[in-house]
Amino acid sequence: MNRLILLTFILTLLCNVAWAAKLTLKSRPAGAEVFIHVNGKSAKIGVTPFDGDLTEIMKTYAQSNSFMFELKKEGHVPYRVLLARTNDVDLELAANLELDPAIDNVKEHDSLMNKLFSIQKLVRSRNFQDALEQLSSLEKKYPDLSIIPEMKATTYYMNKDVESALSYYRRAFAVNPENQDAYRMKLYLEKKLNVDSEVP
Repeated sequence: MNRLILLTFILTLLCNVAWAAKLTLKSRPAGAEVFIHVNGKSAKIGVTPFDGDLTEIMKTYAQSNSFMFELKKEGHVPYRVLLARTNDVDLELAANLELDPAIDNVKEHDSLMNKLFSIQKLVRSRNFQDALEQLSSLEKKYPDLSIIPEMKATTYYMNKDVESALSYYRRAFAVNPENQDAYRMKLYLEKKLNVDSEVP
């Protein structure tokens, strides 16, 4: 949305002018590489915060009437803005670089793994109540992960609540039929409790 507002502002500005003098490019976070793209060719012209003479940039790189600036920073989505020639107007562009979704997912997965390891420590120290509370919270956020109901099942099993353990091993296997550990424990507890095997 911010990009659209910024681009609309720039295009409005460009409709009223025809050749700019000074170019200022800022990004959050700073340190993004600045590229200019013209007619399929690219050139790196600096790093944000960037101040340059737009007239000189146009003479050196952009002989056409339109060109594109691109800001690139590792771990972030590239930011691009298309411009046309302007007249004696200083341009200042500010870009909030969005975190690359792949990086964001990695960070979320790392956070989840850290929480699961912490919960595992609680179980090992026999703090079953806190472990179950934290697992219940994670289960709401990640209902499609079989590891969470499997860990709940293990926690109940270690606390000698075999019926609840079976219920959660069944749930883990239903979420992911390829979860062999949950499947083996499900079969073992069904046999132990002498109940019919449940198929997801």
